Amino acid sequence: MKTIYFLSVLLVFNYSFSQEKNKLKIDAKYSVDWNSTYTLSSLKTKTFHPFINKKISIGYNNNASIWCVFKIKNTDLKKDVKTWLCFDNNHIDSLFFYNGNKVELLGDRTNFSSPFMKGQCFSITLKPDENRTIQVKLKKDISFFEFSYSFENEKTLSISSLRQISFITLFLGSILFLLIFNLILYSITKNKLILKYILYSILTVLYITIISNYLKNILFNEFIYFSELQIYTSCFWFISLSYFMMDFLELKKYQPHKHKIIYYCTILIFVSILSSLVILYTNFLNILQLFFYLTYSAFLIIFSTIIVASIANYKINKKNSIYVLIAFLPHFVWGTIFVLKSFSIIQGDFHEDWVVYIGLYDVLFFGYVLTKNYIETFQINNALNLEILAEKESSIKVITQVQIRERRTISNIIHDNLGSKIAYLIHLLELKNLSLINKNLNELAEDIRDISHGILPKSLDEGTLTYSLISQIKILNQGFKNKKIDFYQYDFPEKIVAPWVYDLYLISLEIINNSLKHGKATSVIIEFYGHPDCYVFQFSDNGIGFNDKSFEKGFGLYNIEKRILFYKGVFEINSSENKGSIIQISIPK
Repeated sequence: MKTIYFLSVLLVFNYSFSQEKNKLKIDAKYSVDWNSTYTLSSLKTKTFHPFINKKISIGYNNNASIWCVFKIKNTDLKKDVKTWLCFDNNHIDSLFFYNGNKVELLGDRTNFSSPFMKGQCFSITLKPDENRTIQVKLKKDISFFEFSYSFENEKTLSISSLRQISFITLFLGSILFLLIFNLILYSITKNKLILKYILYSILTVLYITIISNYLKNILFNEFIYFSELQIYTSCFWFISLSYFMMDFLELKKYQPHKHKIIYYCTILIFVSILSSLVILYTNFLNILQLFFYLTYSAFLIIFSTIIVASIANYKINKKNSIYVLIAFLPHFVWGTIFVLKSFSIIQGDFHEDWVVYIGLYDVLFFGYVLTKNYIETFQINNALNLEILAEKESSIKVITQVQIRERRTISNIIHDNLGSKIAYLIHLLELKNLSLINKNLNELAEDIRDISHGILPKSLDEGTLTYSLISQIKILNQGFKNKKIDFYQYDFPEKIVAPWVYDLYLISLEIINNSLKHGKATSVIIEFYGHPDCYVFQFSDNGIGFNDKSFEKGFGLYNIEKRILFYKGVFEINSSENKGSIIQISIPK
């Protein structure tokens, strides 16, 4: 029921408004004064033409004025009628409104602003059955000149202006929030893409507040250069958008030719802007149109190149390509129509204020995308950090277990071997058998030297990796009956002064142990190669092997690989079931 009441109110409002409009009988005509020489008194001698769809466009203009004559009659015989004559182009330099003896002035080049944001509006009140003729002179010095007129109800204008002010204020607040957030992101990440987004957002805010008449109507009524500010801001706005899109699609990396096209087009636009400033300063206005067309052509090339580049980028980065197409297509459509219409290639009803909504949509969309990308990156990094912490905790536990195992091994050696021999020596001391004491002390010293050498040979301090390893392999081979370890070296230096020597000695022993114990090998071949740019270490065995495609490294192999990677080396395993294994390590010089 509430919905029905609401619709009824709307219908009544629309009906009453249409009735009020029907009370006015309007005859509207215009004449173009190309040199701005007409006067109010000379209008009777000039030729006037009827408006077509209440709209007029004269294309590129240099110092022209348009005179509009409105013959208005109030057909109501009892009531006064108040209406507003509105011109939709907010960036006309000046509008002189001649209403009998009353003259009003509005426009970009004046210190006066319209009471409504919808357009440049003048109030008209007609008594019952009154006829009145009103003249309006509209002037725009240099630029494309078009406008439409309408007679509007004051309530409608107030609601429309309030809605537009609220809409822009709301979105400007949202953009401000995104700007602050992205400034924080930039301070954290130092990502230049975010900085370009911030620049683009600031220029968007400036351009939207100019073209929507927000700045003139709400904040700076007396500023008289919004027309020029609009043109140059729009150029820099599109340039900043182009650079942002280039970085977002990574064109310099993946599509350098398209990057160059956009880059040189932006340079051309910069040159056109500087040239136009010189022309305005020197007053050579006749050639200014050339730079308008040059700039618009460059923009058209940029629009097309970005669309083509985003489609081509689909195979490289699907997500970013879709983002650009969703965000930039409205720009592409609007910009293309605007440029083609400026060149008089196409005709149609087209209003520049559409770009207000496109710009706001674009900034909010990319603000969302960049924020989303940062949150996703933050979550991934957070997950990686947690994984690294878990890995560190696991590594600490394993290292502790290894240390305990090594200490237990040393303890057993001391207890079982050295401890028993020392006890025997004490017994010999009690018997005062000096010859046996001397013999056993020499054996004890030899055992201690062998144990020390087995843990970590002293010769490694001098870089004799091969000597230390050969000595240990000789000891190991003496303890085997049906197993053998062979060692070969090819152009490998006798001494190497490198921090990885100790690690490689222990890694070699660990690989030998794995081959014999877990791989059940009877033959292990070790080969060391000295190449000009790296050292290569190969370990081959004839063990049971494994399927290297489905094999998962245990802690031992995983730890070996991490130690090799620490020295910027390469660790590779090749194996197959019942055919042995080959481990190859290379470390750069």
